[in-house]
Amino acid sequence: MGLLGPALWVLPERVGDGVAGPPRITAVVLGIDVDLEVRRVEVDLFEALAREVLTVVRLVKLRSAAPSREMDALQDAIAERVREYVRKSMPMPNPGTTVLDQTAELKHATLICAPTEFQLQQRVDWASSEFGVVVVASPEDRSSPWSGDAFVRDDDRFVGFTLLHVVSVAGLWRGLPTGSFELVRREESGHRSVWLSRVFINAVLAGALSRRAAAQVLTEAARSDSALVDPGFSAPPVGTVFIQDGQVSGYIDEMVQGAMSLDGGALEFNEPAVTAEPARDRSNAGTESVRFVSFSADKLARVPVWTWRWLTSAAYRRVTKALHSDEGSTELVGYESHVFDTRELELIADAERIVMDEQRARAEAGAPASVSHIKSTPRLWARLRELVFGSLDGSADLSDLGFAPIEDAVPIFGRVSDVLALPEHPWLPPRSLVPHDFPERVDWYVLALEDPRERLVDAAADASAARDAAQREVTTLQQDVERLKAELSTPIASPVEAPPSATPAAAGTESGPAAPPPPPAPPAGDAPETLALKTSIARVETKLGEATAEFARFSIEAERFEGGVNAFDEWASTQDRTFVWRLLTRLGGERRAAEQKSAEFSEQIDSLTIPEPGELIRLRSRFHRVVVPTWLIGAVVAGLSVYELVRRAIRGDDIASEIELWTILGATVGVVVIISVIALIAYHRGWSRFQRRINLERHRLAQLGTNSRTARQEASRLASLHRQTVDWLVLLSRAIHRPWHVPEQWTAKDDLEVARSRMPFAVQVATVVDDDHASATRLRGVMTEHLFVRGWRHDAFTSLVREIAIDRGMLSSSFGPHTLDEDLPHASNHSRRMLLAAIDDEHVLTRVAGPRLEELMKAAHRDEGQVTRPRVQPVVDDPLHVIARGPNGEPIATDRAWDDFLLGSLAGRTDPMTPLSATVLTEIELGERHHERVQSHLVLPERLAAKLAYSKDTPVQVVSFPDDSTGVVDLSWRVDIAGPVPIRAIHLWDRTSRPRNPESSAVPTTNTSGDAEEIDTGI
Repeated sequence: MGLLGPALWVLPERVGDGVAGPPRITAVVLGIDVDLEVRRVEVDLFEALAREVLTVVRLVKLRSAAPSREMDALQDAIAERVREYVRKSMPMPNPGTTVLDQTAELKHATLICAPTEFQLQQRVDWASSEFGVVVVASPEDRSSPWSGDAFVRDDDRFVGFTLLHVVSVAGLWRGLPTGSFELVRREESGHRSVWLSRVFINAVLAGALSRRAAAQVLTEAARSDSALVDPGFSAPPVGTVFIQDGQVSGYIDEMVQGAMSLDGGALEFNEPAVTAEPARDRSNAGTESVRFVSFSADKLARVPVWTWRWLTSAAYRRVTKALHSDEGSTELVGYESHVFDTRELELIADAERIVMDEQRARAEAGAPASVSHIKSTPRLWARLRELVFGSLDGSADLSDLGFAPIEDAVPIFGRVSDVLALPEHPWLPPRSLVPHDFPERVDWYVLALEDPRERLVDAAADASAARDAAQREVTTLQQDVERLKAELSTPIASPVEAPPSATPAAAGTESGPAAPPPPPAPPAGDAPETLALKTSIARVETKLGEATAEFARFSIEAERFEGGVNAFDEWASTQDRTFVWRLLTRLGGERRAAEQKSAEFSEQIDSLTIPEPGELIRLRSRFHRVVVPTWLIGAVVAGLSVYELVRRAIRGDDIASEIELWTILGATVGVVVIISVIALIAYHRGWSRFQRRINLERHRLAQLGTNSRTARQEASRLASLHRQTVDWLVLLSRAIHRPWHVPEQWTAKDDLEVARSRMPFAVQVATVVDDDHASATRLRGVMTEHLFVRGWRHDAFTSLVREIAIDRGMLSSSFGPHTLDEDLPHASNHSRRMLLAAIDDEHVLTRVAGPRLEELMKAAHRDEGQVTRPRVQPVVDDPLHVIARGPNGEPIATDRAWDDFLLGSLAGRTDPMTPLSATVLTEIELGERHHERVQSHLVLPERLAAKLAYSKDTPVQVVSFPDDSTGVVDLSWRVDIAGPVPIRAIHLWDRTSRPRNPESSAVPTTNTSGDAEEIDTGI
C-alpha cells in the first residue's frame, strides 16, 4: 500500500441493479491510517465523487479473459452500467466549451490481462467493441527490459501482475503525476486495434526519510539538553555568536540588571526620598528687633502677675497643708504657676498638632496600598519577553541591556538551561527536615516573595542556640547534683551529743565487733539538713532529666534543619546559575527591602519624642528666678541710694559726695537692665528652640507617615508585580522548553510489508539502510541550518499563540503577543491565563510543529546537492543468494546507491530497446514486426532525468517530474507501448494455436450474438 495512491475500486458484486433508479454502487478505498495499519473503507461511489472537485476522472475497466460468454455478457452489462452513470454524474460543460475548457474530463480505458499463452479462439467481439483506449498487458514478467521472461501463470503472482498494470493505466503510483492515459496520446484505439503495454517500476520505500529526519531535528531542537542546540557541538544561527562558558555568569548578571531597569525600573524598590529639614524663617535686623522688643515687653509686663500668682499659690499651698495636710479633703485653689500666657498657648497648640500629625502618620503607615499604586505598562512585559527570547535566539536588539554586538554578531546563550530552568521541577522539601510552617513546595513564586533558605538557616540557628542553651543548663545542673551529693556524703554533726557513758560495745550490733560504728544520727531518722539535701538532689535531678530531654530534642531539631539547608542547597545548585534564579533572588530582595523600610519608618514614628508643654514653664520659671531677684536687689540698692541722696541734699552736703551715690544708682540700674536683657535673650532663645523643635517634629512626622505609606505601597506593588513577573517567566519557560509537539508517528519508520513472493519481477522494491549514518547526519545537518535562524524560538512562540487563538475561535487582534503584554495586574484581560491553560495541548503544539516539518523537508529538497541519500537494500526472493560469494569468498553486498537502484534496471543501457517477447504475438503476425515498433516512456524524478542522455532516434521519451523528498516512496517508472496493434496479432485470440487442454474444447457455450455455434477452448 505504500506504493499506491488513493482510488475507488468497484467490484462487480458491489454494483446494484438500479431498476427503480440509479444503481447503488459501493466502492472500496484502500489506505494506511496513522497507525500504519491497512484500512479498507467502503463508500458510495457517487457520494465520494460528489465530495471531491476533480479535473480528471479515469475510468479503468479490467476485463477478465474467461471461457464463458455468459460471463462476458455479465461483465459488459455491469461495466456499461457503471460507465453510463459515472458519465452522467460528471459536470455538464456548456455547449461552447472546448476540451481545454472543461472543468472535469472523463477518460475511459479497458485493460485486458491474461496469463502467458492463454487463448480464447474467435473471441474478439467484446475486445473490439470497447469504448475508449484498449490496453492489453504483455503477459511477460521480467526484472528489466533486457532480461529473459518469467512466464505469467495463473497463481498468486498473477494478481500482482494484474494490479501492476491497473495501477499504471490508472496513474495510481504514489508520487507520479501521470499514467498511461497521458502517455497514450490517442483517445481511442484504431478499429479492431489495441495497445500493447509492458510495465517496469523501481521503487524505494523511504519510510518518509525526510519526514523522519525533520521530526528528529524538531524533537532535538525542543529539548533544552540536546546537543543539537549546544555551543560545544553545534554552530550558532547566522548573525549570532555563542557566549563563552567563562562569560555566561557575567552576561546573566547583565541580563538581571537589564530586567530590573525595564520600564524605568518598575521591578525595583523605589525608596522614598528623604527631604531636607524645613528652612528656618528668614528675617532682617529691624523686624527681629521689633519682635524681640515685643516679646520682652510682654514677658516683663507679665513678671508682676506671675510673681503675684506664685506668691498666692505658695500661700494657698501652705494654708492647705496647715489646715488639711496633703491627704486632707479640701484644697485651696488660687492662681497656679502652670497657667500659660498667650505666646505659650500658641506653641502648645503647635505641640498638640504634632500629636494629630503622629496619629495621621500612623494611619498612613498602616493604610493598605490601593490598586492605583499597583501599576505597570505593556512596555515592561514586551521588553522582558524580548530579553528572554533575544538572549536565546537573537530575535531582539538587546544592545542597551548588556548584549552589545561582537563584530556585528549578536551574543546569545547556547543552552536554555543558562537562562530558564523548568518551572515544573520545584523543590518538595521532606517535612522531617523543615519547620512545620515551611511551604509545601518551593517554586518560582516562593523564591520571588521570600527567601526559603534564610528561613531554614534561621530555624537551624534557633535550634542550635536552644541546643547550646540546653547543654549549658545540663552542665550546670550536673555540677549542682555533684555538689549536693558531695555535701550529702560529708558527715553532718548532730546537734545532740552522744552520752559520755556510751561505749563501742554498747553501740555494737549483731553483726559483730568488726562492723564500723554508725555515724551519730538522731534516733528519729535523718537529720533535717540531710533531708533537705536529698530533696534538693531529687529536684535538681528531675530538672536535669528534663533539660537532658530538651537538649536531645533540640539537637535532633538542629540536625534536621541543617539537613534541610543541605537539601535545599543541593536542589538550588542545579538552578542558581540561571537567569531566572538570580532574577527571582533579586526580586525577593527588593520586596523584602520595601517591607523592612516600611517597618523602619514605623519604628521611627514610635521612637519620636513630642515636646512637652512643661518645658515652657521651666523656661519661664528660670527667667523669673533670674529677673525677680535681680529686680529686688536692684530696687533695694536703688532705694538706699535715693534715700541717701535725699538725706544729703537736705543736709546740704558737698556735691562731690553725691556723685558716688549717683554712680552706684546708675550701676545698679545698668546691672539690672543687663541681667534682664540677658535673661530675656536666654528666654527667647529657649522659646525659639522649642518652636524649632515643634516645626522639625511636625516635618519628620509628616515625612515618616508619607514615606511609610509609600514603602508599604511599594511592598504591595512589588508583591503583585513580582508575582505577575513569575507568571510571565513560567509561561515563557514552558513555551521555550516545549515549543511544539512531535507525534511518534512522525519519527516512526513506516513498517511497510513487502510481499515479494506475490509481486511480479517487474516491480523492484528496495528499503532504506538505516545504518548509513553519514547520509542521515548530513540530511539532518541541512535541516538544522534552516531551522536555526535568528528568532526561531520567538517565531515558534508567536505560532503557538496564533494556534491557540485559532483553537479558541479568537481573532489575532484579540489574542496575540501584544495582548499578553497588555495583561496588566490592575487591568487583566486574562490572556495569559488562557495561554497557560492551553500551552500543553498536544493538538495545538502539533499544529505548531506541522509547518516547520514541511519547511524542513522542503529545505532539504531545495538543498539537494548538499544531501546524500542513504544506500538502499533491494527486497529479493532469490534462492541462489545463499550460495552467492564474491571474489574473496565473502558474501556479496547487496546494498546499492539510491539513485543507481532507481536507474539500474530501467535505463542502464543506451542501446535500442529489447523488443517484445514472441509469446505476446501470434506467429503469423511476427513478420509484420509489431513487436519492434515499441515506444518507451521513462517517468523519472528530475534529478534522475538529468543523468540520462539518449540520441534523438532512440525510441525513448523521458518524462520528468519534480522531486518529492517528503513522500514515503521514491520511484521511477517505465512503460513500453506498442500500437495500435491489430486484434488478430495478439496471441490471446490466436485461432491457429493448438490448445493445451483438448478437453476444454468440448465445453459448449451459449451463442449470444446469433452466429453459428462456436466452441471456445481456453486455459
